[in-house]
Amino acid sequence: MKFFGKKKKEKIEAEEKDELELEEEPEQEEAPTQLDNQTTVFDVIAPEGMKIDAEDYGVIKQSLGSNTFFRPFYIPRDGYPRMMQTNWLNMLTSSGEVDVMIDIHKEPKAKAMRSLDMQLTMLRSNLSFQRTRGNIDQEKDLDAKIQDTNNLMDEIQFNENDSYMVSTMGVAYADSRKELDVLCEYIEDEMQASHFKIASTWNRVKSGLKAVMPLGAPNTLQDTYRNIDRRALCTFAPFVSGSGRFNGGVPIGKNKITGQVEFLNSFGSGDYRPPNYNMGVTGISGSGKSLYLKMKLARETSLADTHAMIIDPEGEFVKITKRLGGINLNISPESNIIINPCAIAVTELPITDKDEELEALEQYDKKELIERDGVKYVRFVPILEKINELLGFFDIIIRGQDFDQPGLNVFQRTMLEDAIREVFEQHGVTSHPTSLYTDEVKKVDGQLIQSQVRKPEPELKEIYDVLVEHHGEDVKAEELIAAIRPFLRDGSKPLFDGQSNFGRGVETQLNESRVVNFNISHLEEGFLKPIAFHVILNYIWEHWIKNPEHAVKRKVLYVDEMWQFIDYEQTVNFLEKVARRSRKRNAGMCWASQDFVRILENVKARGILQSTFSYFFLEQNKIDKKKIEENFNLTAGELDIILNNPGKGEGIFRVGDSSVWIQTDPSEKEMMFIESNEAVLQELLNNMKKTQGYAG
Repeated sequence: MKFFGKKKKEKIEAEEKDELELEEEPEQEEAPTQLDNQTTVFDVIAPEGMKIDAEDYGVIKQSLGSNTFFRPFYIPRDGYPRMMQTNWLNMLTSSGEVDVMIDIHKEPKAKAMRSLDMQLTMLRSNLSFQRTRGNIDQEKDLDAKIQDTNNLMDEIQFNENDSYMVSTMGVAYADSRKELDVLCEYIEDEMQASHFKIASTWNRVKSGLKAVMPLGAPNTLQDTYRNIDRRALCTFAPFVSGSGRFNGGVPIGKNKITGQVEFLNSFGSGDYRPPNYNMGVTGISGSGKSLYLKMKLARETSLADTHAMIIDPEGEFVKITKRLGGINLNISPESNIIINPCAIAVTELPITDKDEELEALEQYDKKELIERDGVKYVRFVPILEKINELLGFFDIIIRGQDFDQPGLNVFQRTMLEDAIREVFEQHGVTSHPTSLYTDEVKKVDGQLIQSQVRKPEPELKEIYDVLVEHHGEDVKAEELIAAIRPFLRDGSKPLFDGQSNFGRGVETQLNESRVVNFNISHLEEGFLKPIAFHVILNYIWEHWIKNPEHAVKRKVLYVDEMWQFIDYEQTVNFLEKVARRSRKRNAGMCWASQDFVRILENVKARGILQSTFSYFFLEQNKIDKKKIEENFNLTAGELDIILNNPGKGEGIFRVGDSSVWIQTDPSEKEMMFIESNEAVLQELLNNMKKTQGYAG
């Protein structure tokens, strides 16, 4: 009995022990919830991986198929120039894929004075040593440093200045080691041009990267700090100001950052005068190009004493010209308007000027010297330039509708040049200004003039007749003669044969009117319009921009939709000449284009871009980002503005290296004045009637 009792007791104890072990077994962890798995900021911004196994660069793994190479750098203590210019930091921030960090700590006054006193003692000791060795160059350098230190100590003592410890560091990024080296060499060259020295964080790549990254971690690289004063610190601002370059002129829009009105003074002021007066406006269709051009035209002619001539391929400026009291010249084969490409005018230049026309004037050529306001000028007729311009005109004609076709060959060019010279000789035209005039009584616009009056201009028909007379039987001249024939006054395109005629009394008004619009929208797109554009451009250059009577006038030539004519070599060459040389005639060219890349890719058109100082970048095509970035060095923020659907009239206004984010600001009543779309204008009027009770 005892045996069975013992077994039963052991069984009960075993069951109790098993139950106890089950109770003491730890509970299993619950599965993580969605709240526990929330991503952090570091999960979002951190790369997939990073490797640093070189002394001065590292590699960041951005995605499965790409690596980014980086190299930290800094400006060492001895890498700053003695005097720093404003906006020097722009050389770093606009160099490409570069992050820049500036760490600034103000020094307490007592500590700054002690540091400067110690530095002064060291400089004096070094000066004494250099004098014993006879190092004159070192003596001068140390004398200047001692003087600067003494001046700074005096200013800090009397609270006129402060001392700061500043570290300037950066990280350059590229897609390959080779590209990284090229970028760093470029940065180094650019900074050395302003007397800054750049050094890599050799063997401290990780510390250099951490110092620049926005992690809030302290900079452990103490050798990157140096002391500067308050005036030097002001030059560390990444931008000279948040405002545009001009303080006067005409208002062009509202600054999207500061909220203040931005101004444009195309011809500069006493404080600042741009190297040229040209401006380019670019943006996709509907971005606000024409609106801005018309607003600029209206405000400058009304408020800034500016005269304007417009070449209008689309008829956009007809209404604004009429509303401004200007002259519209609606050019078509059916009109009685004649623009003579053979017309020639007098040129006047300062005798000391270095101009192409003046350089082409031979010593034996006849000319006239005059003096005005103490300045000597030379007046002459640029025959050689006119011959070249006419050869360009005939080159466009011979190409026809296909601008890729070869132009004038060497035989045709020689025949034409001989014919042009013969016609000029028949008219008695020489390089002397008086050769364009005759002393006789002549009726001009209904008035009898008894003095020097203009001789009749050489005409296209005369050149044609000379060609037929001398080369009518020559096979080499057949194509040339046949190409010119339709452009004679009895042909299908009689716009360019005869004496220049814009209508009764209009020629006199052209010289006096503040706005003149050449409307070529009615001309044939593929052939006649480009020829008319070229001839009108020639006429404006010869008779308006170069006219000595307009020497002191502020003149702006507006060229809308320039991309339409960029494939014609002779026209591009002429546009480049106007852009490059108009400043000497107190004139500028304002051009607009929606196909911007077409201009960028045209080798000859790049001269126009290089001679354009001011730009207004409206909304651009995203596919053009790389081209714009490569050619205009816009920052990532500026590119983001113009590529990501900005509003109409919103964009980056750039004058030289100064950029402003603006929004054009025409008022409702001004929109009535400049809007050319009847549907939009009617809608605007209806809205004004509803909101303001405007009666019209």
